[in-house]
Amino acid sequence: MATRMDTELMRPDERRGSMDCDVRLATVNRVARLVVGDETGLTRLHRISNGGVELSSIMDLHVGQMVCLDLSETVSARVAVIAKNGKRYALAFQQEINCAALLRQLVAEARSNRARPLRLTTPPLRAEGRSLKGDLQLELEDISQHGMKVRHDGSFHEGLRVCVQLPNGRECRGIVRWTKGRMAGLQLLDVLSADDLGAVSRLQSSATSSSSGSSPGR
Repeated sequence: MATRMDTELMRPDERRGSMDCDVRLATVNRVARLVVGDETGLTRLHRISNGGVELSSIMDLHVGQMVCLDLSETVSARVAVIAKNGKRYALAFQQEINCAALLRQLVAEARSNRARPLRLTTPPLRAEGRSLKGDLQLELEDISQHGMKVRHDGSFHEGLRVCVQLPNGRECRGIVRWTKGRMAGLQLLDVLSADDLGAVSRLQSSATSSSSGSSPGR
């Protein structure tokens, strides 16, 4: 049985007369990236069709808002919010896609040796680090569910285990996989959820979380 959100996605939106009825709906469970004005965050994709997607996000999106949806680092689309139910949203593509071909492309990308998880580029964020070398100050450059790139004091080396506390208090353990000067890449032992990375502003401090997604769509 179709849910209310499924129905909104499958039927033409009266405000968008050009959107054809689309009943070819694929259930998926993958992570995508939303860009909403100056805010960026990960989102959980639930369904995709030729006409649009159904997803959940901690950002506060509004019906009629235009946002950018990145399904991978190479596949992006402009989409419009056409329905919402709590933190679950239906969004319509500006132009119809071939859903089956797109999913095949995404699977092929994920299996390639150049596949990378979706990353969030952050403004300069100071984080606390702890290792066998003691406590140190880090600066976060980017972050994904499985890793992060940080600027350090030069003491990091490959294989070093580090515990990082983000400005919002979230702690995650990782292993240094590479270093280049004062830059280092960490592989996280504690995988971050899509909600953990649902909005870059929430990484800065818990006090700013209420402002997530308040910027107008770009």
